Amino acid sequence: MADTKRQHYVPRFLLKHFCADGKTIDVTDLIENKTYSANIMNVAQEKYFYNLNTNKGKVSLEKQYAGLEDKAAPIVDKIVKTESIGWFTDENFQILEDLILCQFYRTRKYVNHVKAFLQANNIPLFDLVDADGNVKKTLCCEDVGVDDNVARVISYNFLYDVEHNGDVRDAIASMEWLLLKATGKEKFITSDNPTILNNHLASIEYKGEITGFDLPHSQIFLPISSKLMLTLTAGPMAEESRTRLLKVMMKGIPVVISDAFRCSITGEAARCPDVLVKLFNETQKRNAERFVFG
Repeated sequence: MADTKRQHYVPRFLLKHFCADGKTIDVTDLIENKTYSANIMNVAQEKYFYNLNTNKGKVSLEKQYAGLEDKAAPIVDKIVKTESIGWFTDENFQILEDLILCQFYRTRKYVNHVKAFLQANNIPLFDLVDADGNVKKTLCCEDVGVDDNVARVISYNFLYDVEHNGDVRDAIASMEWLLLKATGKEKFITSDNPTILNNHLASIEYKGEITGFDLPHSQIFLPISSKLMLTLTAGPMAEESRTRLLKVMMKGIPVVISDAFRCSITGEAARCPDVLVKLFNETQKRNAERFVFG
Protein backbone atom coordinates (compact mmCIF):
# COMPACT_ATOMS: atom_id res chain seq x y z
CA MET A 1 0.00 0.00 0.00
CA ALA A 2 1.37 3.42 -0.96
CA ASP A 3 2.17 5.93 1.76
CA THR A 4 -0.28 8.71 2.44
CA LYS A 5 0.94 11.79 0.59
CA ARG A 6 -0.42 14.46 2.93
CA GLN A 7 0.91 13.68 6.39
CA HIS A 8 -0.49 15.82 9.21
CA TYR A 9 1.60 16.88 12.20
CA VAL A 10 -1.62 18.15 13.81
CA PRO A 11 -4.22 15.40 13.27
CA ARG A 12 -7.52 16.10 11.60
CA PHE A 13 -9.46 14.59 14.50
CA LEU A 14 -8.26 17.56 16.58
CA LEU A 15 -8.66 20.18 13.87
CA LYS A 16 -12.26 19.21 13.12
CA HIS A 17 -13.36 20.38 16.57
CA PHE A 18 -12.34 23.93 15.64
CA CYS A 19 -14.57 23.92 12.54
CA ALA A 20 -18.20 24.95 12.23
CA ASP A 21 -18.87 22.09 9.81
CA GLY A 22 -16.13 19.65 10.84
CA LYS A 23 -14.23 20.26 7.58
CA THR A 24 -13.55 23.95 6.98
CA ILE A 25 -11.33 25.86 9.38
CA ASP A 26 -10.31 29.51 9.71
CA VAL A 27 -6.54 29.90 9.24
CA THR A 28 -4.48 32.92 10.27
CA ASP A 29 -1.03 33.23 8.71
CA LEU A 30 1.00 35.08 11.35
CA ILE A 31 3.83 35.87 8.93
CA GLU A 32 1.74 37.29 6.09
CA ASN A 33 -0.88 38.64 8.52
CA LYS A 34 -3.88 37.31 6.64
CA THR A 35 -6.85 35.07 7.45
CA TYR A 36 -8.63 32.65 5.15
CA SER A 37 -10.68 29.44 5.21
CA ALA A 38 -9.30 26.04 4.26
CA ASN A 39 -10.18 22.37 4.35
CA ILE A 40 -8.52 20.62 7.29
CA MET A 41 -7.05 18.18 4.77
CA ASN A 42 -4.77 20.99 3.58
CA VAL A 43 -3.49 22.51 6.84
CA ALA A 44 -0.83 21.47 9.41
CA GLN A 45 0.56 18.91 6.94
CA GLU A 46 3.45 18.35 4.56
CA LYS A 47 4.09 15.87 1.80
CA TYR A 48 5.68 12.70 3.23
CA PHE A 49 6.58 14.44 6.50
CA TYR A 50 7.15 11.09 8.25
CA ASN A 51 9.10 9.44 5.41
CA LEU A 52 12.80 9.27 6.27
CA ASN A 53 16.02 8.33 4.52
CA THR A 54 18.14 6.34 6.99
CA ASN A 55 21.23 4.12 6.87
CA LYS A 56 18.80 1.19 6.75
CA GLY A 57 16.94 2.58 3.76
CA LYS A 58 13.68 4.47 3.48
CA VAL A 59 11.44 4.34 6.56
CA SER A 60 7.92 5.71 7.06
CA LEU A 61 6.46 6.47 10.50
CA GLU A 62 3.05 7.44 9.13
CA LYS A 63 1.37 4.19 10.21
CA GLN A 64 2.89 4.42 13.68
CA TYR A 65 1.43 7.87 14.31
CA ALA A 66 -1.84 6.92 12.62
CA GLY A 67 -2.13 4.05 15.10
CA LEU A 68 -1.90 6.47 18.03
CA GLU A 69 -4.43 8.79 16.42
CA ASP A 70 -6.87 5.88 15.95
CA LYS A 71 -6.73 5.30 19.71
CA ALA A 72 -6.85 8.97 20.74
CA ALA A 73 -9.59 10.19 18.36
CA PRO A 74 -12.57 8.46 20.06
CA ILE A 75 -11.34 9.66 23.47
CA VAL A 76 -11.16 13.28 22.32
CA ASP A 77 -14.56 12.95 20.60
CA LYS A 78 -16.09 11.70 23.85
CA ILE A 79 -14.52 14.54 25.86
CA VAL A 80 -16.06 17.04 23.45
CA LYS A 81 -19.45 15.29 23.62
CA THR A 82 -19.58 14.87 27.42
CA GLU A 83 -17.55 17.96 28.39
CA SER A 84 -15.93 15.83 31.06
CA ILE A 85 -12.89 13.66 31.75
CA GLY A 86 -14.46 12.12 34.83
CA TRP A 87 -15.02 8.86 32.94
CA PHE A 88 -11.32 8.38 32.10
CA THR A 89 -9.67 5.01 32.66
CA ASP A 90 -5.93 4.53 33.23
CA GLU A 91 -5.67 3.54 29.57
CA ASN A 92 -7.38 6.76 28.47
CA PHE A 93 -4.86 8.81 30.46
CA GLN A 94 -1.92 6.88 28.98
CA ILE A 95 -3.13 7.32 25.41
CA LEU A 96 -3.58 11.07 25.82
CA GLU A 97 -0.17 11.31 27.51
CA ASP A 98 1.25 9.75 24.32
CA LEU A 99 -0.73 12.23 22.23
CA ILE A 100 0.55 15.21 24.26
CA LEU A 101 4.18 14.11 23.86
CA CYS A 102 3.64 13.37 20.18
CA GLN A 103 2.12 16.81 19.56
CA PHE A 104 5.04 18.43 21.33
CA TYR A 105 7.86 16.77 19.38
CA ARG A 106 6.57 15.90 15.91
CA THR A 107 5.62 19.35 14.62
CA ARG A 108 7.34 21.42 11.97
CA LYS A 109 8.36 23.97 14.62
CA TYR A 110 10.21 21.38 16.67
CA VAL A 111 11.93 19.93 13.60
CA ASN A 112 13.07 23.43 12.61
CA HIS A 113 14.37 24.00 16.13
CA VAL A 114 16.37 20.76 16.01
CA LYS A 115 17.78 21.66 12.58
CA ALA A 116 18.90 25.11 13.74
CA PHE A 117 20.49 23.67 16.88
CA LEU A 118 22.37 20.97 14.98
CA GLN A 119 23.60 23.40 12.33
CA ALA A 120 25.01 25.64 15.08
CA ASN A 121 26.67 22.84 17.08
CA ASN A 122 28.94 20.06 15.82
CA ILE A 123 27.67 17.44 18.25
CA PRO A 124 27.88 13.61 17.92
CA LEU A 125 24.91 12.11 16.10
CA PHE A 126 25.47 8.48 15.11
CA ASP A 127 27.88 5.64 15.86
CA LEU A 128 29.16 3.40 13.09
CA VAL A 129 29.59 -0.13 14.44
CA ASP A 130 31.17 -3.30 13.11
CA ALA A 131 29.65 -6.77 12.99
CA ASP A 132 30.58 -7.35 16.64
CA GLY A 133 28.85 -4.17 17.78
CA ASN A 134 32.04 -2.24 18.39
CA VAL A 135 31.97 1.47 17.60
CA LYS A 136 34.26 2.20 14.63
CA LYS A 137 33.53 5.89 14.33
CA THR A 138 31.21 8.51 15.77
CA LEU A 139 29.67 10.79 13.17
CA CYS A 140 29.10 14.41 14.11
CA CYS A 141 26.94 17.08 12.47
CA GLU A 142 29.73 18.22 10.14
CA ASP A 143 30.34 14.63 9.01
CA VAL A 144 26.79 13.95 7.85
CA GLY A 145 25.55 17.45 7.05
CA VAL A 146 22.31 18.63 8.64
CA ASP A 147 19.32 18.86 6.32
CA ASP A 148 15.60 18.56 6.94
CA ASN A 149 15.71 14.76 6.72
CA VAL A 150 18.42 14.50 9.41
CA ALA A 151 16.51 16.94 11.64
CA ARG A 152 13.36 14.85 11.34
CA VAL A 153 15.26 11.61 12.08
CA ILE A 154 16.71 13.17 15.24
CA SER A 155 13.34 14.67 16.27
CA TYR A 156 11.46 11.36 15.94
CA ASN A 157 14.25 9.46 17.71
CA PHE A 158 14.07 11.98 20.53
CA LEU A 159 10.30 11.54 20.72
CA TYR A 160 10.77 7.78 21.00
CA ASP A 161 13.32 8.24 23.79
CA VAL A 162 11.07 10.63 25.72
CA GLU A 163 8.05 8.34 25.34
CA HIS A 164 10.07 5.56 26.98
CA ASN A 165 11.70 7.73 29.63
CA GLY A 166 10.42 6.63 33.03
CA ASP A 167 11.04 9.99 34.73
CA VAL A 168 9.08 11.89 32.07
CA ARG A 169 6.20 9.40 32.07
CA ASP A 170 6.04 9.41 35.88
CA ALA A 171 6.03 13.22 35.93
CA ILE A 172 3.16 13.46 33.44
CA ALA A 173 1.25 10.64 35.15
CA SER A 174 1.45 12.53 38.45
CA MET A 175 0.08 15.75 36.97
CA GLU A 176 -3.37 16.99 37.89
CA TRP A 177 -5.70 17.10 34.90
CA LEU A 178 -8.33 19.80 34.45
CA LEU A 179 -10.71 20.43 31.57
CA LEU A 180 -11.52 24.10 30.89
CA LYS A 181 -14.63 25.32 29.05
CA ALA A 182 -14.94 28.68 27.32
CA THR A 183 -18.22 30.09 28.68
CA GLY A 184 -18.36 33.53 27.04
CA LYS A 185 -18.00 34.99 23.56
CA GLU A 186 -14.32 34.07 23.21
CA LYS A 187 -13.41 30.63 21.85
CA PHE A 188 -10.20 28.65 22.10
CA ILE A 189 -7.88 28.54 19.11
CA THR A 190 -5.19 26.02 18.23
CA SER A 191 -2.09 26.20 16.08
CA ASP A 192 0.46 24.31 14.00
CA ASN A 193 2.30 23.70 17.30
CA PRO A 194 -0.60 23.18 19.74
CA THR A 195 0.97 21.63 22.87
CA ILE A 196 2.32 24.32 25.21
CA LEU A 197 4.74 23.38 27.99
CA ASN A 198 4.98 26.20 30.50
CA ASN A 199 7.01 26.54 33.70
CA HIS A 200 4.77 28.56 35.98
CA LEU A 201 7.43 29.46 38.53
CA ALA A 202 9.92 30.86 36.04
CA SER A 203 7.26 32.12 33.59
CA ILE A 204 9.12 30.38 30.79
CA GLU A 205 7.07 29.60 27.71
CA TYR A 206 8.15 26.96 25.24
CA LYS A 207 9.71 28.75 22.24
CA GLY A 208 11.76 25.86 20.91
CA GLU A 209 13.62 25.15 24.14
CA ILE A 210 12.60 22.38 26.51
CA THR A 211 11.41 23.77 29.83
CA GLY A 212 11.07 20.29 31.34
CA PHE A 213 8.05 18.04 31.77
CA ASP A 214 9.42 16.91 35.12
CA LEU A 215 9.96 20.33 36.71
CA PRO A 216 7.87 20.94 39.86
CA HIS A 217 5.99 23.95 38.44
CA SER A 218 5.36 22.79 34.89
CA GLN A 219 2.00 23.04 33.18
CA ILE A 220 0.78 21.66 29.85
CA PHE A 221 -1.98 23.25 27.76
CA LEU A 222 -3.65 21.49 24.81
CA PRO A 223 -6.81 22.94 23.21
CA ILE A 224 -9.04 20.12 21.94
CA SER A 225 -11.98 22.15 20.60
CA SER A 226 -13.14 25.73 20.25
CA LYS A 227 -14.85 25.34 23.64
CA LEU A 228 -12.53 22.99 25.55
CA MET A 229 -8.89 22.88 26.60
CA LEU A 230 -6.96 20.28 28.59
CA THR A 231 -4.58 21.55 31.25
CA LEU A 232 -2.10 19.45 33.22
CA THR A 233 -0.41 20.82 36.34
CA ALA A 234 2.66 19.32 38.01
CA GLY A 235 1.87 17.43 41.21
CA PRO A 236 3.99 19.62 43.54
CA MET A 237 2.39 22.79 42.16
CA ALA A 238 -1.15 21.41 42.56
CA GLU A 239 -0.35 20.23 46.09
CA GLU A 240 0.97 23.68 47.01
CA SER A 241 -2.33 25.22 45.90
CA ARG A 242 -4.34 22.78 48.02
CA THR A 243 -2.08 23.36 51.02
CA ARG A 244 -2.51 27.14 50.80
CA LEU A 245 -6.29 26.72 50.59
CA LEU A 246 -6.33 24.37 53.58
CA LYS A 247 -4.29 26.82 55.69
CA VAL A 248 -6.75 29.61 54.92
CA MET A 249 -9.74 27.42 55.84
CA MET A 250 -8.08 26.28 59.10
CA LYS A 251 -7.76 29.93 60.16
CA GLY A 252 -11.53 30.20 59.98
CA ILE A 253 -11.46 32.55 57.03
CA PRO A 254 -14.53 31.98 54.82
CA VAL A 255 -13.56 31.02 51.28
CA VAL A 256 -15.44 30.02 48.16
CA ILE A 257 -14.15 26.74 46.76
CA SER A 258 -13.20 27.53 43.19
CA ASP A 259 -14.92 25.92 40.26
CA ALA A 260 -11.53 24.67 39.06
CA PHE A 261 -10.79 22.97 42.39
CA ARG A 262 -14.13 21.16 42.38
CA CYS A 263 -13.84 20.14 38.72
CA SER A 264 -10.30 18.83 39.20
CA ILE A 265 -11.93 16.21 41.44
CA THR A 266 -15.12 15.50 39.49
CA GLY A 267 -13.61 15.70 35.99
CA GLU A 268 -16.29 18.13 34.82
CA ALA A 269 -15.32 21.11 32.68
CA ALA A 270 -14.44 24.19 34.74
CA ARG A 271 -15.69 27.56 33.55
CA CYS A 272 -13.06 29.66 31.77
CA PRO A 273 -14.04 33.35 31.39
CA ASP A 274 -13.23 35.42 28.32
CA VAL A 275 -10.24 37.12 29.93
CA LEU A 276 -8.50 33.77 30.50
CA VAL A 277 -9.46 32.42 27.07
CA LYS A 278 -7.83 35.50 25.51
CA LEU A 279 -4.72 34.91 27.62
CA PHE A 280 -4.47 31.26 26.55
CA ASN A 281 -5.05 32.23 22.91
CA GLU A 282 -2.27 34.81 22.99
CA THR A 283 0.04 32.16 24.39
CA GLN A 284 -1.04 29.80 21.60
CA LYS A 285 -0.16 32.45 19.00
CA ARG A 286 3.29 33.00 20.50
CA ASN A 287 3.86 29.25 20.55
CA ALA A 288 2.87 28.76 16.90
CA GLU A 289 5.37 28.30 14.09
CA ARG A 290 3.31 30.22 11.55
CA PHE A 291 -0.39 29.32 11.57
CA VAL A 292 -3.23 29.49 14.09
CA PHE A 293 -6.58 27.81 13.51
CA GLY A 294 -10.13 28.48 14.62
